[in-house]
Formats: sequence, C-alpha cells, structure tokens
Amino acid sequence: MHLLFAHEYRSPGAYVGLSIRVAGDGDPDTVLAQLEAVPGVLSVSPVYEMFLSDPNIPDNSTGIANPFLSYADPPAMPGVVPKPGESLTSTLEMAGVDKLHQLGIKGKGVKIGIVDTGVDYRHPALGGGFGPDFKIAGGWSWLADNGTAVESDDFLTTCYGGGHGTHVAGIIGMDPLSDGDRTLNISGVAPEATLYIYRVFDCATNGETTDRVMAAMLRARADGVDIISMSLSIQESWQDRADPLLQVASRLVDAGIAVIVAQGNSGSGSKYDPQLYRTSTPAELTSIISVGSVANRDTPLVYTFTDSQGTTIPYAALWPIESPEGLEIYSLDSGCSSSSQWEEAISLLEDQGKLNTTIIAFPITDTCRYTGTRGCCSSRSPPYLMGLYSDTSDPYHVDYEVASTGFYGDGSVQYIAVNANDSARLLANMNATEPGQYRLFFNDSSYSSPTKLVGGKMDYYSSFGPNYLTYDLKPQISAPGGGILSTWPLGDQGYYTILSGTSMATPFISGCYALVKSQFPELSVGEILSLLQSTSTPIPWIWNDTMIAGTFQQGAGLVNVYNAITYQSRVSPGQLLVSDNSRTSYGAVNITIENHSDSPRTYTLSHQGASYSEPNPPNNPVYSQENQLPIYGSAEFESPTVEVAPGESALVSFKILPPSSGVKPERIPVFGGFVKVTSDDEEFSVPYSGPPYSLYNAEYWHIVNTTSAVQPQLSYKFGDTYEVITELREVSSSSPYRSLIGRDQYTRGYRIDVVPANISITPSIFGFDPAEPYSYQPSATAPPTSILGLPSYGTLVNSTDLLSPSTFNWPSGTGVEAALDDGTEYALGPGDYRWLACVLRWGGDPNLLQDYETWLSAVIRLVDGPVSTPLAGLEAA
Repeated sequence: MHLLFAHEYRSPGAYVGLSIRVAGDGDPDTVLAQLEAVPGVLSVSPVYEMFLSDPNIPDNSTGIANPFLSYADPPAMPGVVPKPGESLTSTLEMAGVDKLHQLGIKGKGVKIGIVDTGVDYRHPALGGGFGPDFKIAGGWSWLADNGTAVESDDFLTTCYGGGHGTHVAGIIGMDPLSDGDRTLNISGVAPEATLYIYRVFDCATNGETTDRVMAAMLRARADGVDIISMSLSIQESWQDRADPLLQVASRLVDAGIAVIVAQGNSGSGSKYDPQLYRTSTPAELTSIISVGSVANRDTPLVYTFTDSQGTTIPYAALWPIESPEGLEIYSLDSGCSSSSQWEEAISLLEDQGKLNTTIIAFPITDTCRYTGTRGCCSSRSPPYLMGLYSDTSDPYHVDYEVASTGFYGDGSVQYIAVNANDSARLLANMNATEPGQYRLFFNDSSYSSPTKLVGGKMDYYSSFGPNYLTYDLKPQISAPGGGILSTWPLGDQGYYTILSGTSMATPFISGCYALVKSQFPELSVGEILSLLQSTSTPIPWIWNDTMIAGTFQQGAGLVNVYNAITYQSRVSPGQLLVSDNSRTSYGAVNITIENHSDSPRTYTLSHQGASYSEPNPPNNPVYSQENQLPIYGSAEFESPTVEVAPGESALVSFKILPPSSGVKPERIPVFGGFVKVTSDDEEFSVPYSGPPYSLYNAEYWHIVNTTSAVQPQLSYKFGDTYEVITELREVSSSSPYRSLIGRDQYTRGYRIDVVPANISITPSIFGFDPAEPYSYQPSATAPPTSILGLPSYGTLVNSTDLLSPSTFNWPSGTGVEAALDDGTEYALGPGDYRWLACVLRWGGDPNLLQDYETWLSAVIRLVDGPVSTPLAGLEAA
C-alpha cells in the first residue's frame, strides 16, 4: 500500500485532518482497516467523486463537443439589441428581484463563494478582472485545465468545457451590457455582491472529489464568505452522516455560513415514473439549503428570418445567423440518423459547393430531441443546423430548446430552433416553392423573449425529495433554473449561453439569500431560509394545473425575495415535518407569527393541499399511475384567526390531518401541503411533508388471506410438496421447511423465535384459529432463554439492520436449529412449538414487546423419525 498526500485541513472548529490517495490493488475494506489501526487516527472515511449536472438535460454544458476549446484573443461579441419593449428580466421578475433592484438593493456587502469550474473573469459583465477592486475579489484553484493538480490563486477558466462556473457566477452577479448594437440588458440577482471563486473541476468537468470540495469550503470560510454556492452533487446518497464533507458543511452553517446546494437533476420527464427520494448528497443534509428548478417564464432570445415567400418566422438561438443573402435548406428525415448519414449529407453539400450557404434541417420529436443529433459533427461540422418541431404531445417539448455553446462539432456550429406552428408554415412554403428556389434570409439581429408554455412550472428533471426515511423536506425552495441565459467564456459563439438545471437555480437562491442578508445581517442562516420559504409561491403541477405540485418536488415553491424583505410580518419555521409525535399522537405542529409592524394585526390561518405520491417499493408490483395524485390532508386549527400586537409574536399550535381516503401505506407514500397565513396584503405559505399515516400504528406484516395463498406463512415439506401450517401439524424434526413473512413498512427490528406452543400472548395476527381447542404436549426441556420477557427456545432470525418492505422466503432450511444468546445453535427436541415473529414499529423501543407487531404460528409438533403425511388436528378435543 502506497499513500500519497492530497490535502491537509487545519480549520479548528470546522475540521482538522488530511486526505490521502492510496495506490495499489488492496481491497478497500482492508485498506480502511489498516488506516484505522494507525496510532492517533480517530476516523477514516472514503473520498467520493462528485459531479455537475446530468449531461442528458438539454441546454447542459457537460455536453461540450470540444471541452478544451478556448480563445486567448476572442473575437468581439455578436451584435444584438432588444426589440422595442423587450427585456431579459423574466427570471428576476418571477422572483421579485427586479423590484428590489429598483430600490437599490443589490447585495452590497455580502460575500459569496462559488465552488465550481472556475470563471472567465475577463468577461465585461463580470468586471473584466479579479482582485480587491473587482466584483470577483479572489478565490483559489486546485486544478489546471487538463486536470493536473495545482495550488494557485488564479482560477481563470477560458475553456468552453469549464464554462459552467462562468454561467453560475453570472446568475449571481453579472451586470447588464449596453454597448450600442451589443446590448444584453440582463442582470444577475445580486450584482453588487462580492464573489470568490474556487475551482475544483477541470475543462472536462472531471476532478472534483469530496476532499477537494472540503478544501474549497474551508478556504471559503477563511476568506470570510457569507454564502457558499455549490451546483454539484453525488447523485446517489451515501446516507453516512459521519462523512467529513457533511460534517464540514454542518459546522459552517453553525458558524453562520449558508451552504446552498443543487437538489440534483435525476427527475424523469414521465408523469408515470416513481420519483420520490432522489435527493443527492450533500443536499440531503438538513442544515444545507437544497434548491429545485423552475422553468424560465420566457425564452430569452428569439430572432426572426424571412423566407422567399415573404413570411417572417421566429427562431430561437443564442446568437442570430447573419446571412442577408439567404440560405438554402437541406432536409433530413431524422436528426437522430447515424453519423454516416450525416457524413453523406455534408459530403453532398460540399461537392455542390453549398455547405456554407445551406442550413441542414431535421425534425424535433418526442423521441428525437436536438441532443440526439450529435452524430452530425463527428468529423466535419456544418455551419448551420435547424430543428423543426413536429411533435408537441409533451408540454416540456413544446417550447424552444437552445443548444448550449460548443454543443456541436468544433464549437462554431450555429443551431436554431423553430416551434411546431412555425415549422408547419415553413414546410408548407417550402413545398409550394420550386426545388432549389426556397431560401431563408437572416438580416435581423434584434431579439424578443416570448412566454413559454411551461414557464413558471417545475422543471421535469428537478429531483424529488423528501429525505429517505426521515421525510425532511427536500428541496427546501425552488428558483428559475430552466432555460437560463448567463455569462460564458469569451470566444466564437461564446460570451453568453443558455443552460438548464438545478445548477442554475442554486446560484439564483444564493443571490436571493445575499439580498436578504444585505438588509438583515443579524439574521441566522435558518432565519433567512424561513423568510425565503414562507414568502415563496406554491406552483401548480405541470400535468394538472388544478393541483399544487408536491412539496417533495418544489419545497416551498418559487422564491419571492421582494416579499421576504418587504413584508412586515414573519412566520417560522419555513417548513414543517408531519409525522408521529408519539405512539398515540400524529401531526401536531407549531408555527410562530411575528408582527414587526406598528399596529396590531389579525392573521387568518388556512390549509392548501399539495399532491400525494408513491415510490413503488419492492414489495409491490409495477403499476401505471400518475406520480402525483390529488389526495390531500387537512389542518385542524383551534381558531381560524390569531391577533398579534405590534412588536409581539404568537405561537400557534395545530394539527395536520392525513388524507381520509386513498392512502396506501404499503406503498410508502408521501404527502404534503401548505399552511397559509394571511394578513392584509401579506400572504405566507409554510410547506410540509411527511407520511400520510402514522408510521408507528401502520400495519407491518404483509397480509394475504385468499383461497390460494396465505401470508404470513410457515410451510413444511411432505413428500414433494410444501404444506402451509395453519393448524396443528406433526412434522419430523429433520423435515425441510420454509417461510413467507413479508413486511409492508421499513423496520430496524425483525426477529423470529421458537417458543412453547402454550405461550401466553395475544399476537397482532394469529397464524391459526385461536378458538380451536388444543391439548399441549410440552418439550422434555424447559425453555433455556427468553425474548421480550417471554420464554423462548432460541432465535431463528434476529436483524437490527434497516430492512425495506419485502416478501421472501426467510428463514428456511432442513431441521430447525435455534440460536441461544451466546450464538450456540442446537436442534430442538420433540414437543409442541410455535414461531413468534416480531417486527419493530418505526420509532418503537426494541426492548418493549408492545412496540412490535407480532405473528404467532400454528403448533408445530416435532417428532423423531419421518412423517410422510401431514396429520391435522392431533389431540383435538
């Protein structure tokens, strides 16, 4: 084993330790044990790789064809201007940021650290440099463009593959550009905040690991930041609360630094796919603010061309095509054709001398998005591509999608998108024109920003919560993240680009947090989060706008930072967990209402239901139903109104009641909703999530009682078949047996014990008819041990691990052998026995019998020698 030093951490109060790389072929568990045995070592944890957004999302930077494309001497930005009355302020308007900017509130005095790919600080909208007198004041880099480990205070990243960090920085802090014919009147959320950049990815978005992220977070702490924005994750949660990364994050929050993280992009576009519990790490940590993504209200940049029939047709693109002399169209049947078919098309146009004067068009359908057209540019790049929408059955496929800068070929390919209605007009005009005569004329560089169909709704890819098993609300809040225009490294087709993901929503919330922090610097991380959550706007579900989308998808909803700052009242906490309060109480919660105005206020309380969902656990068959259903809980208030004097607060206690029908506890569902608090022109919404039933009082055994099947069941083999034991059976002590004892809920306690047949217990479920008379034939030996205060001959199963809902044969074998407390196993002698199966209720005490759901089998009469025929009812009166 060869150890290589990686990082040393000397941050008392946050983390002290080091990370190493282990060279060699040793088994990880063996290496871990060897390191733990080193004198002075307190703990050892693995280092994990971390990632940016899912590359399958349209508009995503990780799909860069040439990630090392870079411009040391970039050309000027293309000329564009807004059409009269048009602007690029849609995302700011969605969240009330624009109104705060008009008041001069822009985040001044707040420091934000960005852990990402580095930044092209040459960008004029980002200040054109870095240092104490710039918008970007400092930072650090641990990686070079090619992934080589470095230690440098220069985090300049000019490669397109590393453009993600530049985009994130722009969402937080870019300034509008207004330079004559180069006008992009788009601002970041907190353009007066001070930025610190920590580069932990190379140009291929590789290299980020949990130990490097820890180093970045601790350096940000040393730099005195107020906020750390991290658009990154481990997509599969490791559920290890002792991991150093989570420890560091938690301690930074305790020290007053907000850690804001992307919820993740593992959501599905299908309304039928089960989606719960997809929170990534470190977003799962309760003290971290995790962020969901909302689609931009508008498509940022839409230009127009005029065809040879005189029809003006809009198209979406990053930059407009400049071709007043016109382009011909070469049409493909499918954009997802093989690379060889693309090569044939490109070769044909080259041979005709038309490649540079032709735009290659292909249909965009539900099954072939523009992201499937990468085969176009494997060796040669056409200068122009056009996606013609032809299938609008999915609402997420109706709006324009714009390929991110560098997505195609060498990075110089211009891609434009034409929507379904305009595509139909274009094709009709083309078909009505003589072959070779139809042309498109591009001579307009002014842009508009039309409204999207899905604008303001949750993006399909935004990962659902809540936290696995604990039901803690994740994401906590949502922000514009779909179709976001922001800064990009300088170069051809660069300067700006459009990306989508919770990666984009995260810096937006970081900017909103900075605006609040600038006005209320005395507030804690939790208090600012509560302000942002309680003043957010719940979002309807995209597939049914009469239903509010689940809080497990949107958290508190769409942020409204103007309300968070200007409201005269406050409601906390910003989110509620609804579950068991005790073995006999469910759904009791509290909120506090503060009146910061100069006059008394009356607050009205109400409830708004949000959707219910099921994750389809392993115990259930695959089923087809929508993943969000209109099954709502309700609220029970002592009084519908609360009076609060000026400068005073009131604690309000009430109950959230689960849905009265439609709940299927065996499917481990989740429900949610909002507690509404209104006063005058102020409206607050406090989201909640939880199981829509009492976890403690749920049915734990999977029960089947039909003519063809029984569960739970114990079976013994007689001849070639197994017989289910539902009444007294005489069996050989060496006979094969099996069981089918399923659970419908999670548990941390599952055991089966062999007990005397005359045991004095009333189980939750009888595996026999208790009214049937019976004469007990005892074993020759007394029970040698006890279980939960009951006599026992030993244990067959005793698991204290977390067990998911499941049904399978366990235990099974030949000849029952029970285990004593010291682990000794022995064969039972002749006599009458039963199986006592116990499953621990969630939240129950493993030492209390009453905290288990129990099942007691029929009598098993063990005898020496073979038994070829099942004999029922022996010794029956």
